[in-house]
Amino acid sequence: MANLNSALVLYFGALILYVVSIFFDSPNLELFSRPIIIPSIYYFYFISVKGRVNLLFSVSILSFFIGEILYLISTSDFLIPGLICFGIPYFIVTYFLCQDFLYYLKKKKYSITNLSFYIVLLLLFYLLYNVLSFINETSQLEFSIYIMYGILLFVMGIITFLIQFNFNNRTILFMVLMVTSFIVSDLFFIFSEKMKDVIALKLINVISQQSSYFLFVCYFIYRTRFKIYGKSDFLKMN
Repeated sequence: MANLNSALVLYFGALILYVVSIFFDSPNLELFSRPIIIPSIYYFYFISVKGRVNLLFSVSILSFFIGEILYLISTSDFLIPGLICFGIPYFIVTYFLCQDFLYYLKKKKYSITNLSFYIVLLLLFYLLYNVLSFINETSQLEFSIYIMYGILLFVMGIITFLIQFNFNNRTILFMVLMVTSFIVSDLFFIFSEKMKDVIALKLINVISQQSSYFLFVCYFIYRTRFKIYGKSDFLKMN
């Protein structure tokens, strides 16, 4: 438990310092704190699953980390490589969500009669349309990558909220929070890139992005417990 707490203390401490570095525009503090966040949260995952790490999950975390380091060096110089590094985990997350979708489908058929589901669906359509309209002045390659992001986030959102409206457990809670954080962080990344002088936009992007790593890890810890303790105990545990 002491080691577990130390990993979380390191994560939240580094996150606070990173936010402070953005608020006070301190590159040195950012250089110190930002590279600590993902390794500390992965250490938290490693301890929580008792060393039974998932290769795909580890690849996704490594890809996030490489993207963070590239943007730490220079967002403008490494924009495209960074977007690719941040995009790779989205394919992996979508794969995990599809697995979850099929697992819950075996429990019962999904109901889509909930009005809230259609409200979320329209909201996702609205966000995707408006964000793509907002970035239409970018290069063809960059715009194509943003379209890929939009499609992946849209699919993740639909799967996540479809599961959430039909089932309820701790794993699904972290799933919803994770996908929501992904959507918010990417929206405000685009806004902050277009309006670089507005520090509030960058702060929202930073907090939601770094929080999404923690939520991603928590979500996957519960998926891993499902595999460790067996299918019959999964829903009981959560």
